Amino acid sequence: MPHAPHAADITIQQTLDMLDGPFKALASGVAEDRYVFWLGSGISLGRVPGLRAVVPKVLEFLRAKIDHAAAACRFKTALNDALACATLSADEWARVDFDHPFAGWQDAEAITSRLINNYARLLDVNVEGEAADYLLWEAVSVAETFADPRLEPDVEHLCIALLMQEGVVSEIATANWDGLIERAATELTAGHPSIVVCVRPENLREAQQRAALYKFHGCAIKATEDEAGYRPFLIARQSQINGWAAKLENAAIVNKLADIIVRKPTLMMGLSAQDANIQALFAKAAATMEWPWPNDPPGFVFSEDRLGADQLGMLQNVYPTAYTPATRQQILNTSLIRAYAKPLLVALTLHILCSKVRALVELATGALAPADRKELQAGVIAIRNTVASQADGDRLIFLRGLMMRLSRITRLFRDGREAEGPWRYNPVTSSPLHRIAADPVLLSSGLPEAAVVTGLLGIGMRDGLWTLSDADPADPTSGMAKINSAGTLTKLVLVTNSHAALRLRHNGHLVDGDNVAVVHSAEIAPSLARSPRRPPSRTGRLAKREVSVSDLLSRGTGSEELLQNFRRELAI
Repeated sequence: MPHAPHAADITIQQTLDMLDGPFKALASGVAEDRYVFWLGSGISLGRVPGLRAVVPKVLEFLRAKIDHAAAACRFKTALNDALACATLSADEWARVDFDHPFAGWQDAEAITSRLINNYARLLDVNVEGEAADYLLWEAVSVAETFADPRLEPDVEHLCIALLMQEGVVSEIATANWDGLIERAATELTAGHPSIVVCVRPENLREAQQRAALYKFHGCAIKATEDEAGYRPFLIARQSQINGWAAKLENAAIVNKLADIIVRKPTLMMGLSAQDANIQALFAKAAATMEWPWPNDPPGFVFSEDRLGADQLGMLQNVYPTAYTPATRQQILNTSLIRAYAKPLLVALTLHILCSKVRALVELATGALAPADRKELQAGVIAIRNTVASQADGDRLIFLRGLMMRLSRITRLFRDGREAEGPWRYNPVTSSPLHRIAADPVLLSSGLPEAAVVTGLLGIGMRDGLWTLSDADPADPTSGMAKINSAGTLTKLVLVTNSHAALRLRHNGHLVDGDNVAVVHSAEIAPSLARSPRRPPSRTGRLAKREVSVSDLLSRGTGSEELLQNFRRELAI
């Protein structure tokens, strides 16, 4: 058996294979908005400092403030207390050098590593005459470090924001102080509100948006904007963590989080779960109503390379009845998906978009047999996998390009023009997967027919009938994609109806004489009846061809005949 890839090295296709296979129930559960995402600092590494950067910063902050002339300098006392949290040996104490920067100390790396697991005790060190959160507010510099307006969302934040817009992630709990998820959501909605950020109990009463973000350790953005109101809710010190659940001002948030643990399965990404308040919260929820095991979908899944001690302990608490020596390894196998947040979220995004298109195939009118619809859905998966093969370079560039292309295609398909003003993401549907079939608007939206076309394109690509390439978004006449069949390059345009096709022409997206295939979801208006070829000319080049998917489906043929008719009508 080949060795499984490391969670950081796994490809998007390998992650999709897990979501199609052993973690299919997880993918389906996320697509149905059944999971709560629990997020930790791991999803923001590379954008904001992690503990490996924060710990030396705090120690150097104290060292730099030492007054060497003072008999009892309060900063030296505090630094000694901080170093004591690292349990230095006698030799290490002897090598401590207050005269030189911490980064140059011989034991700096060892001290930092120990304090990472004791960061809460480090930040609880008192500096005489200063507020209890002095090290957090001044040394860590929460406002400058985590609320910096120059911070840009990374892949993880953009994927989460996209999944919010797709209606499949409505509740998120995070220990992170940064505002990167909020910024990603703002970018995708062109500034329109879509998230309720809940830190204080009063936030729970705000008007409902597409998603609720429970920042149970506080929010640097809000603390910067309203220091008096939100600075006390920044949780980092051991004393705060230990007393968090018991404080009256936290009761509403604690109860809300316990409720969602009981109601929805947990997908934990970038969160070690080492803090005592997190462990206590999940134990409290399990005491109220424990999750069964096995369960479909699984009640608790960790995005890690291997489970840590705190995560193993959590599983024992949340499965108090099912967790036995006989079931232990099986529980661990179903609770660990070996892909870190970045590849997992990209794969989930592709999987859910594909699942929605496959669901739309089911809504297409016509007498297609279940086996024929399944074949079309296999074509959609072929498109997905081809897209996934392009995702393992710079994933941020890939994701931004994907979102831009999807939004452009949606606008051209629906409105016959590209977006004006600020860019915003257009979801496939704004409802989760299980609600698609019951949405009456979708039946007349043209999307089911567009899904059928996607399946046909995927079948043709899979079977070697053609290759597909992206259109050039900088060229308004480039269509939505390009089909290369037998050396002939055809521009492809999908439109919901004839009105959208007219608007495409009016807005300069369709040019007479271009080799372009215009595919209508609805019937083609009589005045726009298709002509497979332009009048004979010296060049014999193909011009614009138009076909109605509704018309093709009404003929009652199977998927093979449907593909043949599609090729013949468009001369590809």
